[in-house]
Amino acid sequence: MKHSLHALALAVFSMGIAQAQSAAPAAPAPVAVADLSARASFSWSSKNVARGKERSSEEGLLQSQVTLEYSIPSFQGASIYASAYSADAFERTYTIGGRTDSSVGTFDLGYQHSTATTTAVGTIASKGYTLIESDKEIYVGIVANKDVALRPSLYVYYSTELKQTNVVISGRKDFVGGEIGLPGFDLSTKVYAGSVNSSASDYETEKNAYLYVGASVDVTRTIGAGAIVGVGAHYAYNTDGQTDTKGSTTWYKAYANFRF
Repeated sequence: MKHSLHALALAVFSMGIAQAQSAAPAAPAPVAVADLSARASFSWSSKNVARGKERSSEEGLLQSQVTLEYSIPSFQGASIYASAYSADAFERTYTIGGRTDSSVGTFDLGYQHSTATTTAVGTIASKGYTLIESDKEIYVGIVANKDVALRPSLYVYYSTELKQTNVVISGRKDFVGGEIGLPGFDLSTKVYAGSVNSSASDYETEKNAYLYVGASVDVTRTIGAGAIVGVGAHYAYNTDGQTDTKGSTTWYKAYANFRF
C-alpha cells in the first residue's frame, strides 16, 4: 500500500508538471532586424563643377560623403536614408529622404540643406554662379530599373531660397570590362541634360534661366566585396551668358566608394 501511494503521488506530480508546461505561453518569435547599410565615398576632382557650371577658378576639389540607409521591414522595397556631404571648405550638404521600388523603377523623395563658407560665397558671387550661405532644396525623382537600356532617370529640384527649379534627365550604361577588352576593370558611361530656371529672389535681382548638358566616362575596379575605385573624364556645357562660367569645361576625377 505504501508503494502504491508513492506511485500515485509521483503520477499526480508528473501530470501537474506536464499541465504547467503545456499551459505556459509560447516564447515570442524573434523580431526581424531591419537592414541598416552604410556607404562612404571620397573623391578628388580637378575642377569644381555643378549643374553645368564651373563654380570656382581654384584647381582641385576634395569631396566626401557618408550615407546611412534603413530598409523598412514592413514595406518591401522601401527605405529611408540620411547623408552628409563635404566639399573641402567650400560647402556642406545634409540630406534626408526615402525611396520605394516599383515595377518601373525606384521613386526618390528628399530634402537637403546646404551651407557655404563666407569665403566661398565671396569668391564666386561675381563669377556668374550664385552660392548662398544657407540654401534648402526639396527634390523628387525616379530611376528606371537596371534592365532598362541606358537606365534613364529624372529628377526635379526646387530651391526655396533661390526660387530656382532644376530639372535633370540622365542615362547610364555600364560595361563589364572582360567583354570589352578590359579584364579586371569595368566601364561606366553617363550622359545628362538639365534646365535651370530661377525667379527673382532676395539673391537674384532678375529672372535667370539656362540649359546644360554633360557626359562622363569612368574606368572602375572592384576590390573585395564592398569597395570600388575609379578614374574618369568629364565634360559639361551650359548656355548661360555669364562671362566667367558660360560655355564648356572639361575635368577629371578619381574616387573610391565603400559599402558596409
